Amino acid sequence: MIQCAMADAPPEPFLAVGDPLATTPTPVAITAPPPAGFWRRALAVGLDYLFIMVFLSVTDVTSRIIWGDATVRTRVFRAAWIAFSFAFPVLYTVLFHWLWGQTMGKMVVGARAVALDGGPLSRRRAVLRALGWALSVLTFGLGFLVAALRRDKRGLADLVAGTRVERV
Repeated sequence: MIQCAMADAPPEPFLAVGDPLATTPTPVAITAPPPAGFWRRALAVGLDYLFIMVFLSVTDVTSRIIWGDATVRTRVFRAAWIAFSFAFPVLYTVLFHWLWGQTMGKMVVGARAVALDGGPLSRRRAVLRALGWALSVLTFGLGFLVAALRRDKRGLADLVAGTRVERV
């Protein structure tokens, strides 16, 4: 009879998952990035405003080159232009926050909007953020001033949407 040498050796200990004898890594505390301050956010809004105005101006000039004076003389073109002038800034902020968490102004100043848990913004949160921003404008800027007064630097748009703006 032939026996294997391994059969006589004592078995090696097997540690299952959840076994108290298994070595577990030490938990590491993950801290959230600091909030973007009032002036950083104000600069981002100013840069976004500049971008939107440049885009609308280029679009206006381009439409005048393509369609001539019809853009000024006809009510249809004027109504379409007014609708576009109001819709573009809203679409810009909603899409950029939803897709990247940052508008171009926030990209330049190093800030981004995230959900309170630190995750990316959903489309719903991006829309709520735009509505909160509109409320801030309608209250003559008081909604923006909230970010300067709060310790966590969350403005009215953040409070409405359940978001925060952090430094990147």
